[in-house]
Amino acid sequence: MTTPLDPGLGLSQPEPAARPTQQRRRPRRGLFVTLIALGVLLIVAGAGALGREMTRAATPAEAAAALQQEIATRWERLPAGKIFTATVSYSDAEGTSMVARLVGIAPRASCQGALGPAGYAAVHGLGCAAILRATYVDGSGALVATVGVAVLRSPAAAQQAWSSVLSLGPVDGLYAVTFAGTTAARFDDTGRGAQGGIAAGPYLLLYTAGFTDGLPGSAAADQQSELDSFGNGVDIGLQHVLTGHGKPCAMKDITC
Repeated sequence: MTTPLDPGLGLSQPEPAARPTQQRRRPRRGLFVTLIALGVLLIVAGAGALGREMTRAATPAEAAAALQQEIATRWERLPAGKIFTATVSYSDAEGTSMVARLVGIAPRASCQGALGPAGYAAVHGLGCAAILRATYVDGSGALVATVGVAVLRSPAAAQQAWSSVLSLGPVDGLYAVTFAGTTAARFDDTGRGAQGGIAAGPYLLLYTAGFTDGLPGSAAADQQSELDSFGNGVDIGLQHVLTGHGKPCAMKDITC
């Protein structure tokens, strides 16, 4: 005869089998926690790398590239009155210190619109984006020059254009800009007696010069050196605004 077991005897009863859903839920929960922890670690590591990249000092190559970009965009960022200053100091043909005075600033022009056919050919294909122009007179009020800043794609392009400009005649380059009611009111394209320019960074600084009394450019051949000294001197005086700089990392427009 079989006697039923007494529950009070302390004999263990078999536990019910775990439900299938409980067996699957525990591994999934552990995987989820692991993925969260891994994600947090990746975020922390990424933030640290970004912080180190943002706070590290710029390499010399990076600083030089930033400087070139800053110079190449000055023509767009600086006001016209900052580029074409009210007065420009220069030296005349005898080496005497002189001061040129601004007459007026012309609206921005296309390269084809501001240059004669031969002048345009010198910059065509070199990425000429625009030409900024202004007219100056010398201290005596006798000499006048329209100067222009041709914006090219690179310093190498500016040098190439400059070498072509050197061979142009007085009426082949920059068109004159006349301002009615001023000392330069009689200076127009027929009065162009000299032309030239200098390369500065990605810019080609041009000039065309003549006389305020309306003397035809063809009659000024014996005074061309005087006109060249004036036009070239104004270009050199304006060059610093566009390309002058100190240490790249000390400039306000460059972050190193």
